[in-house]
Amino acid sequence: MEDGRQDTPESLHLESVALWNSILSGFQFTTNTGPLCDEPMWDLAFIIEPYIFAGNSDAAHQSDQYNIFSGQVITAVKEACRAAVLQNNPRLVEGMYFCELTTPTQQLGSTYAVLGRRRAKILKEEMQEGTSVFRVHAYLHVAESIGFSSQLRTLTSGAASALLVFSHWDAIQEDPFFIPKSQEEIEEFGDGASIGPNLAKKLMNSVRRRKGLHVEEKVVEHGTKQRTLSRKT
Repeated sequence: MEDGRQDTPESLHLESVALWNSILSGFQFTTNTGPLCDEPMWDLAFIIEPYIFAGNSDAAHQSDQYNIFSGQVITAVKEACRAAVLQNNPRLVEGMYFCELTTPTQQLGSTYAVLGRRRAKILKEEMQEGTSVFRVHAYLHVAESIGFSSQLRTLTSGAASALLVFSHWDAIQEDPFFIPKSQEEIEEFGDGASIGPNLAKKLMNSVRRRKGLHVEEKVVEHGTKQRTLSRKT
């Protein structure tokens, strides 16, 4: 039995172009909305391996009979790319500000206290020649910059000032899906029911809540029994 279709070179070309465009759409959708926070992804590549069905196979017969819509291809590529990303231990990246602060000597300690509370990375400090004013250079996480200037003014009585300029993106090395498995990890971090602070997971869940996305959370029923840590010396 024949379905009356003629696979001419022109029709095959149009089908291949449509298929390629659908693959590109699925790829672009995935890279623009990553699986961790629905944020754009970068510094990754996908390898597509073609799989050709034999002409007399059931899969080939079903493909001829029902055809394949572009929406199905886009969805399949999107889900395949997301699964591939999650299987390869993705990491979050944080935006970083370059921060230049000026502060008098007597307020230098308070300035460092503010930077320490906000996970800032100190680059250098130097005293301006002929004055008692210090200039401090540091990297400050964008997520930690909210309220930074007001806190700095409060703790230094208005004596310190800061200039923030976006610098770069910095990868967080922590795995947001980390679960202790070895005996040593369980002793240090607990059995997984109540793990210590995981910065990557904290940031990921914060973004997901803000966007209304699903967040996996475990309810602690018996707080004293959920976690046992051993102090190492």
